[in-house]
Amino acid sequence: MPSNGAGSNGAGTTGPGSNGRGRALVPRGRPGRIPARAALVAVPGALGGIVLAGVGAAIGQGITGSSTSGVSDLLGEAGLWVAMLATVVYVSHRFGTASLPRDYGLGIKPKDPLWGLCAAVVAFLSAGLVLELFSGTKFSGSNDQILTQQKGHEAGIVLVTLIVALGAPFFEELFFRGYLRTALQARFGRHGAVWLQAVFFGLAHAGEAGTALGNVSVVLAMFTVGVVLGYTAMLTGRLGAGMVAHCLFNLVAVVSVL
Repeated sequence: MPSNGAGSNGAGTTGPGSNGRGRALVPRGRPGRIPARAALVAVPGALGGIVLAGVGAAIGQGITGSSTSGVSDLLGEAGLWVAMLATVVYVSHRFGTASLPRDYGLGIKPKDPLWGLCAAVVAFLSAGLVLELFSGTKFSGSNDQILTQQKGHEAGIVLVTLIVALGAPFFEELFFRGYLRTALQARFGRHGAVWLQAVFFGLAHAGEAGTALGNVSVVLAMFTVGVVLGYTAMLTGRLGAGMVAHCLFNLVAVVSVL
């Protein structure tokens, strides 16, 4: 039976900042408070992404007859993106305010492109330093195969460019710097969450190098990029600048390869 005693304002709410249904509202434009246990949802989300990516790539191969075609890459990546988006939306509705801008800081402001440019430069330098340290060793690797295998195929180049310059920056920033960093922050603090999500971001790129040992340099390089993008999200309170930085970083990779 409803009570209008202490802690209630008698109007069916539960105090300041309530929406009248017992769920506290977060000021618009500021990330919400996602509990640490919500980070566990990333596990089934990642497994689902692997399955959907495999299904998408198989469909693409069936359509084009090639496992390295731009269509296969696009459908494979689309499978990952669907799983990522489903994860962040589910967590937002289950644990947050059901608003991606409020829960994860999804948004962009006019000054974010400048922030993004600065972050992209730092990310490029940090990743380049890691790759240079491993240059000439058995741990040296690169994850640009998705680009190099499209040489001579104009349509494939266009599709892959769209994947790495638009799709990946949006969905990966939303998943890693939005959802995962926010959830981990509740348990490990702001700085701990930045570094920990970067570890998972780096590991997510394992297997992309040409050799098994080459994955060492790739994972570590992507880890440093994840740290830069994580602090970009933390300092700005939004994902927009990181998305711009991620886009510019990947565009540089496209231009350097093609």
